[in-house]
Amino acid sequence: MKSAEVAILIYGDINSGRDALTEEKYKDLASSFSSHGFNVKSVLYNDDLADKLSIDLLKFSAVLVWVNPIEQGKDRKKLDSLLVAISEKSCFVSTHPGIIIKMGTKDILFKTKDMDWGGDIKIYTTYEDFVTRFHASLRGSGVRVLKQYRGNGGNGVYKIIYKSAGAVTLIHAVASNEERTMALSEFNTAFKPFFSNNGLLIDQEWNENTINGMVRCYLSGTKVAGFGYQEINALYELNNNFTETHFPPSKRYYFTENCGLFSDLKEIMETRWVPQLQNNLSIKEEMMPVIWDADFFINKINSPTVIEKYTLCEINVSCVSPFPSSAIKFIVDEVRNRIKK
Repeated sequence: MKSAEVAILIYGDINSGRDALTEEKYKDLASSFSSHGFNVKSVLYNDDLADKLSIDLLKFSAVLVWVNPIEQGKDRKKLDSLLVAISEKSCFVSTHPGIIIKMGTKDILFKTKDMDWGGDIKIYTTYEDFVTRFHASLRGSGVRVLKQYRGNGGNGVYKIIYKSAGAVTLIHAVASNEERTMALSEFNTAFKPFFSNNGLLIDQEWNENTINGMVRCYLSGTKVAGFGYQEINALYELNNNFTETHFPPSKRYYFTENCGLFSDLKEIMETRWVPQLQNNLSIKEEMMPVIWDADFFINKINSPTVIEKYTLCEINVSCVSPFPSSAIKFIVDEVRNRIKK
């Protein structure tokens, strides 16, 4: 029987020299696929190659995508069009663009706000709605977090602090050692571009428990595949000791899916929250991403129930890397099961 061919798609131009088979992020995954009888190849993607790849990728049984065009200042239009086209011709894609839209954008917080992991979340789909309602939301809570529809690495994530009826203080997650106090009218104007091209803003209540850190739960399909934990250094107030020292992003520590520290989160994710997510978004098990993660605030370390302990911060779907080594066996098994069907 002919071995199935798997492509690991990463970003790069033809002269970049990138190779997923040797890069630290992906080499162990590639090796595991090879040891399980798959033929694995590294394939470079950029928008100029999209038309050619729409033909070349059809020889693969599965294409695992680790491309984030947003990091290069582009959008996903060409990439998504390519992935949809090859998936319609029976090539399995690790995360279908339609699923990214359903669960990999910031409005997932609003879509699932009534789940156990939810919180005080509002959505503004037009600039007029934002101007009308946001300041009342801010005044009521004192501090809110605004998130653009799509972003990564803290880009488009802002902590907004109420100063007065006519002023706010703003801190951007990508430069959290800087703050700006601005008139409300100036603030409104500054956020108008977020509504261009059908954009929107998510309004999330500030979680005072960020000092407890963040748990990243990695999943393959519907199964928990590992965990990551890191301290949160972004978006603290400047008079807080944590930001006075200008800490860089903290290191993420990885744990297997069987780590006792997060056994409560694993159980509720697999038995309750993931099924609820699938039901709410109408996503069948065979369409769930091969690798994705959900980030959780730890509200209180010794909470009497898991529901009180964790609150969802965001879900990442489109380009999840790095990931814990424990996730590799889950990814290989998930791909093998998908291409058999």
